[in-house]
Amino acid sequence: MKADILYLAWNRLEFTAATWAWMLAQTNWDLVSRIVVYDDGSEDGTQEFLRDAVVDTPVPAELHIGDFRSPPAVMNHYLATTEADFFAKIDNDIAVPGGWLDALAFVMRSRKGPDLVGMEAGMVEMAFRDGKKWDGRYRFEPCTNIGGVGLMRVSAFKSRPPIPSRGRYGFTEWQQRYDLKRGWVRPDIHCPQLDRIPLEPWVSLTETYIENGWSRPWGKYDPVWMEPYWEWMLEKEEPE
Repeated sequence: MKADILYLAWNRLEFTAATWAWMLAQTNWDLVSRIVVYDDGSEDGTQEFLRDAVVDTPVPAELHIGDFRSPPAVMNHYLATTEADFFAKIDNDIAVPGGWLDALAFVMRSRKGPDLVGMEAGMVEMAFRDGKKWDGRYRFEPCTNIGGVGLMRVSAFKSRPPIPSRGRYGFTEWQQRYDLKRGWVRPDIHCPQLDRIPLEPWVSLTETYIENGWSRPWGKYDPVWMEPYWEWMLEKEEPE
């Protein structure tokens, strides 16, 4: 199985540089056909960064620059032109850990595989938190709707009307209107959203982005139990 990676950006240059670097370093490129990048009218240097970034990638990459004004509009544009069977959608605030795409692909390839597999941190508790020892196999946890990131089956979109491109919950309402098999990967992938991490520099950057209208105000993750989700991002001191 191979998938496109659909990467969406709108301003937030520092987030873009960080999440792009993690994507390059921590993706199993044997599972990827190409990277399809959309810049939705950035004005802070993000567009220039992406122009340079797509030149040197492990698989073919292409950059689309436009004035889409919503992630659903970007998805509709991509879906109208793609010939892929699957696509993994991530935004420029999503930090992907090692093995993220392998886990999603494992669930998608399961018997009667789902249409949509979400991977946002904290949506399903880690298996070890309910007292069970994880056997190393990822599983599918059904839900009413996933968020905007994860691995998705193109045929689920091609056979249905486009996603409403205006309004905050267009993708949510679209999922609930149609008979789609959707859910989260279990246990959670350690895949946090940068503007929800209660650490610097992400806190200060998020405040600036909110002031500029580039981010929504989200609640922060609870460090008591969510810290493992971002531990892999922290620089480790070299042993003496």
